[in-house]
Amino acid sequence: MMHRLNPARHLMPQAVFVVTGAAGGVHAGMTACWVVRVSHRPPLYAVAIHHGSQTRDVVAEGKCFCIHILRADQVDLARRFGSVSGRDVDKFAGLAWRTGAGGAPVLQDAMAFLDCHVVSAGEVGDHTLFVGRLVDEGVLREAPALIFRPADFADIGQSGEEE
Repeated sequence: MMHRLNPARHLMPQAVFVVTGAAGGVHAGMTACWVVRVSHRPPLYAVAIHHGSQTRDVVAEGKCFCIHILRADQVDLARRFGSVSGRDVDKFAGLAWRTGAGGAPVLQDAMAFLDCHVVSAGEVGDHTLFVGRLVDEGVLREAPALIFRPADFADIGQSGEEE
């Protein structure tokens, strides 16, 4: 039975991440909740990226992505990477970052990062699911992680509601 007021799928706790990629001198990044570890040996992580996203195109071409685990006080950073297209604005302007071992940008202010090389990709509904093998990781600061709350993102059209 479907309950329309409060679907169970909206109650799943989700961390908020920034996923970055690079290809041919282009850097891209987006805010994501659909990130998961899929294997212990070898260490593999998956991220689902919408087909219309610049980040999706850059990750597909560059074969690399970096998952940034955000601190609870980094809602503004998550909003920055989730509110506008990188085709229209430089999301990295003014941020400290370096190129990671896998080739993707590593944000220096994140809590932690998982730098990955793409080993497979597949179309899943309106997203591409990229699976990457961990090539580097680091904890930059210890703090509680940012957990998705619809109210933090509703005004930028990212409240988690489906059309």
